[in-house]
Amino acid sequence: MSGLFGKHTKSNKKRSDAKKRATIAEDRKHILTSKSGFYLREAYKTLRTNVNFALADTEGCKVIIVMSAMQSEGKSLTALNLAISIAQTEAKVLIIDCDLRRPKLHRLLGASTNVGLSNLLMDLKNLNVTINKIESLGISVLLSGDIPPNPSELLASGRMQTLITALRSNFDYIIIDTPPVNLVIDSVVLAPLTDGVLFVVKADQSERGAVMHAMEQMEYAKAKVLGYVFNGMNSESGSGYGKYRYSKYGRYGYGYGYGHHTKSDPSESAPDNSNHETDE
Repeated sequence: MSGLFGKHTKSNKKRSDAKKRATIAEDRKHILTSKSGFYLREAYKTLRTNVNFALADTEGCKVIIVMSAMQSEGKSLTALNLAISIAQTEAKVLIIDCDLRRPKLHRLLGASTNVGLSNLLMDLKNLNVTINKIESLGISVLLSGDIPPNPSELLASGRMQTLITALRSNFDYIIIDTPPVNLVIDSVVLAPLTDGVLFVVKADQSERGAVMHAMEQMEYAKAKVLGYVFNGMNSESGSGYGKYRYSKYGRYGYGYGYGHHTKSDPSESAPDNSNHETDE
């Protein structure tokens, strides 16, 4: 019985690994480049502009968390593309993979090594070694590093605060990719170190209750929620405006927009782009 169970477990792991590879391969197709489609490029310009408006009163380096309620909702790709879009304005941009449990950025970028944040927090003297510039994308990258035994404690440490303070003097923008806020507390402990939070919601997947709970977590952390990126909507190619859409955050509001998608049935209507607020 144990032998059969072992084979079954290995089979499940192989399927899971294959699914992850397929997801990464698909996401790489949507990394923002000069060859990206018009609607994707314009949508990220709109997102970039709205984020800047939301942080107009913030002087110096702007530090932004990109988060989601649960996993597989598109936050890592959104964070990367936002960083690339901002860098296209000649700003100095750093993206940090603060998911020290299930990091994704190194796989999205095809990095040969994942030395990064966790290693740096052990020795802050290695700052110039662990931050890499990707010339083709115009951004600097700090990967997650080796998976530590105590991710939350490491991110809540004084060393993390010291690191963010030091990085602010070297960059115009810092984009932080974090684990899902409803699964672990990491985003909550990082929020006070940042200037704002951008929330990724995925169509037909993110549950309203989960989003509201995540917002309550951010209110508890006294985070400034900049808005939603509603990702994964099916729409006709070119309909509406773009593949991603930003919606300003209202108390328990629910924003709507587009995400990278497969071509849909032309009979489907375009999504509503308004905010729908619910009673407190």
